[in-house]
Amino acid sequence: MGNTTDLRRELKKRFYPLVAAHGFHIDKSAGPFGVDFRRMTADGIDVFDLQWDKYGRPRFVVNFGLCPATGAYHFGEHVLPEKVLAYMGSASGRLGPGKGAGNHSWFRQDRAFFRRVVLRQQPRPAAEVVDELLGVFPELLAWFRDQRPGPHMVFANRHRQQRSAMPG
Repeated sequence: MGNTTDLRRELKKRFYPLVAAHGFHIDKSAGPFGVDFRRMTADGIDVFDLQWDKYGRPRFVVNFGLCPATGAYHFGEHVLPEKVLAYMGSASGRLGPGKGAGNHSWFRQDRAFFRRVVLRQQPRPAAEVVDELLGVFPELLAWFRDQRPGPHMVFANRHRQQRSAMPG
């Protein structure tokens, strides 16, 4: 069993059904490093992903964005609506348990170095990490609805927080 197995199982059991109930399609084609979630709306595409730690540690972050209903252009290439990714939209950012860009702002089961080595604390239960995600996920749903930023959100391109039209 890998480092992320318990956390992935808990997400599939508790988080994925909630996301599906909100109309998101779950796309696992990104492989072990991420899962994409897309929802078509009258205004465009709400998209977010779970980005797993590249070193296999039990931690992830939620990246999110808005895209036009027709898809997006990425490096001059048209990306179909069912293939757009969170960072391709007119507004994008991250949702985490804390603010900032470092991995301290990721949802994580493993403990920080000091807690793990000096205090000898065991990893957090997977259910606790998923509870943490479920506690802040309503902020993302609210942002998709009316672009009202939540306290656990950090934006990559704050100046463009609206859906943009495709170039002509």
